[in-house]
Amino acid sequence: MNEKKLIQEAELGNAVAMLELAKYYDEKSRSAREDKVGDVMTMEDFLKNLNAEEKDNPELKAKAYKYYRMAAEAGVAEAMTELGRRLYDGIGVTKDEAESDEWYRRGAAAGDPAAMRVVAFTSVDPIEKFKWYKRSAELLPSSLNKKDSIKQTAINYAVGRGTEKNLAKAEEWLAKLNDKDVAAARLEISQITGERTWMEQAAETSPEAMVKMAESFVKENDYRTALVWYEKASNAGDFEATSIIGDIYYIGENGVEQDYKRAFEYYERAAACGYNMAAIKLTLMTYRGLGCPKDLRKAYGMFRKLIRSREKFFGVYRFNSVVKFYLAKILEHDEGHRKNLEEGLTWYKRAAVLERMDERESAPSVPEAMYKVADTYFMQGKFAEAVQVYEKLAESRARFNYPYNLEAAKKLVWIYELGEGVPRDEAKAAEWREKLQAD
Repeated sequence: MNEKKLIQEAELGNAVAMLELAKYYDEKSRSAREDKVGDVMTMEDFLKNLNAEEKDNPELKAKAYKYYRMAAEAGVAEAMTELGRRLYDGIGVTKDEAESDEWYRRGAAAGDPAAMRVVAFTSVDPIEKFKWYKRSAELLPSSLNKKDSIKQTAINYAVGRGTEKNLAKAEEWLAKLNDKDVAAARLEISQITGERTWMEQAAETSPEAMVKMAESFVKENDYRTALVWYEKASNAGDFEATSIIGDIYYIGENGVEQDYKRAFEYYERAAACGYNMAAIKLTLMTYRGLGCPKDLRKAYGMFRKLIRSREKFFGVYRFNSVVKFYLAKILEHDEGHRKNLEEGLTWYKRAAVLERMDERESAPSVPEAMYKVADTYFMQGKFAEAVQVYEKLAESRARFNYPYNLEAAKKLVWIYELGEGVPRDEAKAAEWREKLQAD
């Protein structure tokens, strides 16, 4: 490529040269990072280089922006769209959403399908939305964006949004999509119109729609029919639906008889798919002997395994406070021949989130575990630590409508009033008594 010649041509008003220069500088700004990579570059250097891409080449980005703007002002539709993107994201220029929208609209009007789709997405006028989705669907090359434009066109015809309702045309547009996208579109139509027929059609192939069908019957308290749809979703590979079936049998919802054995079986199936919430329930049923023989040794091993697991579907350790609490109970009470009071206290602390196994841990505190920690500190003569935990528990709720924070508040009145392990403090005792009476 002859850069100097292109610059000369661009300055003389050649729009093709402007666009080619813009793309050249754009590509150069993105590939400059790769040019720095050598055979002996460390992983640390590579990651620094990777994250520095946007700020390492401001001059090249500015040059790309300059020529995209020149090409756009010369009437090149593709350049108008790219200029809109750069103004929106602040690439090579100060971010300006208002001007970005203006260039996207100019690009759409000049016939660029990518700009049409952006205008359709951002427009609040349903008629304009429909117009640009339909035109972009007709003009875009095969891509995810084209599929979305087709889907939105079909939905708009089906619900009469931005155009007259026309089910025949809706089906005509749906026929351009694959089965998965058709199901997603039908589900969206159902959610907009509230018509279950669309959802049922989607549920012929989509596990998500099967679950939505089940949920619609749950809202009507028809758990028998809901179970049919949850079962279909479960058989289609939705392990969360499998766990929900376990919940329904465990509780015994309207029209469905409580059945711990069946609940255990469904939790077992969901847990085998790596669904830790089901694994926790399965472990608790083993601990209590519900739906299976009570087996404390086995439960202990299951609790330990859960402690080591990283919750894949709900975030790190989100539900594991309950697991830690029961592990602590086993260690404290010699259940399953595992008595270890010191280790039990450690797990109570972790269940109370007074100690963390991992800085990313997000599990909520178990109030009973916090109360157990405070009581243990008090019995060990660690009175200051006990008071600190009692106060934290008592203050953890705005009102004393939870038994353990209520008991903690009562304990604080007693401790301060009698001077049990700490200096007597009638003012603090009166303060906690007042809080209890106010509740």
